[in-house]
Amino acid sequence: MNKIFYNINEVCEQVGEKPYVLRFWETKFDLLNVTRINTRRHYRQKDIDLLMQIKDLLQNDKYTIEGANQKLNLLKLQEENQVEEQN
Repeated sequence: MNKIFYNINEVCEQVGEKPYVLRFWETKFDLLNVTRINTRRHYRQKDIDLLMQIKDLLQNDKYTIEGANQKLNLLKLQEENQVEEQN
């Protein structure tokens, strides 16, 4: 699928998690900013990519939620530094 926004059910299928898990992760991960339109969640591809990364850190790499948050923030900071160095 190549859309601008995906609903929570479509994202659940892609990520392989239930809606309550995605909603819980939204409360725990600051980098995850899901767009809401009329109280409905709308996910962009970057949100789905981040959810896949969160799932990988938690389930495969066995990070805690706090540890996964720190790792994601570190990766974002490194990414921003690389962009600054290129400019």
